Amino acid sequence: MTIFINEKDIARMHETGVVTMDDYIAAVEAAYTDQGRGDFDILPRTNFTVEVPGRRRPGSLKIGGGCLKGVRVMGASLYSGGYGGMNLWVTLYDCDSGKVLAILHGSVIGKMKTGATSAMAAKHMARADAHSVGMLGSASQARTQLLGLARLRDIRSLRVHSPNHDNREAFATWARETVPGLDAGAVDSAEEAVRGADIVVTITNSKQPILKAEWLAPGTHCSVVGAHYPDAREIDTETLRRGRVIVDDLDQAFNEKGEILIPLAAGEITRDHVRGCIGDVLAGRAPGRTGADEITLFLSGGTSLEYMGACAMLQRKARAAGIGQVLEYEENR
Repeated sequence: MTIFINEKDIARMHETGVVTMDDYIAAVEAAYTDQGRGDFDILPRTNFTVEVPGRRRPGSLKIGGGCLKGVRVMGASLYSGGYGGMNLWVTLYDCDSGKVLAILHGSVIGKMKTGATSAMAAKHMARADAHSVGMLGSASQARTQLLGLARLRDIRSLRVHSPNHDNREAFATWARETVPGLDAGAVDSAEEAVRGADIVVTITNSKQPILKAEWLAPGTHCSVVGAHYPDAREIDTETLRRGRVIVDDLDQAFNEKGEILIPLAAGEITRDHVRGCIGDVLAGRAPGRTGADEITLFLSGGTSLEYMGACAMLQRKARAAGIGQVLEYEENR
């Protein structure tokens, strides 16, 4: 039985507590555990771009696929970007029967799984005593970044910066109202947000570095999760050189992550500066951190493995709660 789960269904599961951020974190950790065991296949994201009359930036269609052999699902994610929103569709198959388990629609899936992935990485890479966050970016993706971190660390203070004054003030107000006891404030520069933070998150669409190495204290963990184009990067080369670098997927990172590709092309780093993928950390092959003073970097543009893990969880929860629409069709034999 195939079910269709739309954005309203997902919102209902969130609002009623059927699905929580903890569920997303567990789902993406299960996905990357399969990666660490070698029980996966992945089709790195492919981007098609198209010029759109009247728009400064081109539109794009992004396609990815993956198979989680432990979770026992496989499928594909497909979404358009650059049109003022994210139109996301995921088709999820059962590995054992080959049947379609679910078709899911909703940009909130991408936001929640991205926040969950950063939080999961911080769980294994940030210091255990990390309590303060510097957030660069204040849009909806920044919100799920904080929601994820607050589930896995005792976050007591947050400083946020983004170019728009009203947006960053609104984010700080939302953060104070959402995370109990949080001291949250908006600041006028990226440097103010970053200096003194235990965890730094960059979640922007900037093409030029917004984070400088000189602002980072020893022991800082950075989640670099905004840009994922070869000609764009959120951090400068020195930040990359100073840090212990872990990525979401090696093939995809070396195909699209400008933070790596730009200094690599300039001869400023070598490929082995990237210590491994997050699955290697979960499997114990690559330490996420080797000392309290080490700067750690998780570079992620998001992978289809996250979509497969998150959507496997969502369809399971939806079925149990009787949420979603059953799709009637005749299967080919």
